[in-house]
Amino acid sequence: MQDLSGKVILITGASSGIGRASAELLASKGAKVIVNYRSNEKSALEVVQCIQENGGEAIAIQADVTNKDQVNAMVDRALASFGTIDVLINNAAGGIRPSTFMEASEELWEEAYRLNIISVLLCSQAVLKHMVPRKKGKIINISSTAARIGGAGESIHYASTKGALNTMTIGMSRELIEYGIIVNGVAPGVVETPFHEKFAPDDDRLTRMSSTIPIKRIAKPIEIAESIAFLSSDASNYILGEIINVSGGR
Repeated sequence: MQDLSGKVILITGASSGIGRASAELLASKGAKVIVNYRSNEKSALEVVQCIQENGGEAIAIQADVTNKDQVNAMVDRALASFGTIDVLINNAAGGIRPSTFMEASEELWEEAYRLNIISVLLCSQAVLKHMVPRKKGKIINISSTAARIGGAGESIHYASTKGALNTMTIGMSRELIEYGIIVNGVAPGVVETPFHEKFAPDDDRLTRMSSTIPIKRIAKPIEIAESIAFLSSDASNYILGEIINVSGGR
């Protein structure tokens, strides 16, 4: 088991799904966790309560990660609370809504890129102001196997943001290692989270997509969180610029 004792970890979009599973798992391994959320305060506070009831430390901080001022305020508050940020997990993301390529609007594409790419830029830059002077830190970007598959028929806009995120992750890793910052990514496949209900509420996507997975089932959020925990730990200190696929073979 990875020992994360003493590490302070900021997770964006941590009130549900992969973010929530990661927050609870990392806290169980000794990390102090900052649970970021945009609007679901109730769920975020439930995550914090769960962590505290199990002997861990956590706080919830509201911030829209596409808003630079709110991101900077979130990081300032996290530093005031815990004194440092050792790991940033850029998890907040969304598919916005399904659309074919021919019908997708410019606004849909711009919205997807702002949520899935600009948020990573803003959060990373804000945290790097603290990490770079320390010459130490980790950034983990949560991508998707959609980057390889393409999202044809309903989510090319989303898939393209994840392809861009993979490129961004590799570029960040090579530029930032000079400052002691280790950057990697995790690319989940189909995971049982509220994402699918929000993306296509009238479509049983999970049942439909599970047939395309060689392992013949969708992932639980905790199975993605385990890879995030590994990359957060010192056990992964010689891994750089990798995108770890956690996809059941898809």
